Amino acid sequence: MPQEDERTGTSVATLKKAIANNLFYALGKFPATATDNDYYMALAYTVRDRMLQRWLASANSYWENKNRMVCYLSAEYLLGPHLGNNLINLGIYEPVKQAVEELGLNL
Repeated sequence: MPQEDERTGTSVATLKKAIANNLFYALGKFPATATDNDYYMALAYTVRDRMLQRWLASANSYWENKNRMVCYLSAEYLLGPHLGNNLINLGIYEPVKQAVEELGLNL
């Protein structure tokens, strides 16, 4: 069985490794000193990595077709609820839930 790419893979083992690596390399923390917020951010970076390729393909499509966009940013923009929605939309809610639980945390 070929090994999954750590930045895009969706298996439980790959997700656990990605969370641990983002905790260390992106946040400069190790498990003994990491807070719940540190783990949240490591998970958020892990999810972002899985969304990035799709987002860049969409952005490139807009650029190549010279499409125009109208953007709206609400002052009430909340980050928390989007993590769960992104997990569902990517189809990785259950693998992430299992990976997080195996790391001794709750989703």
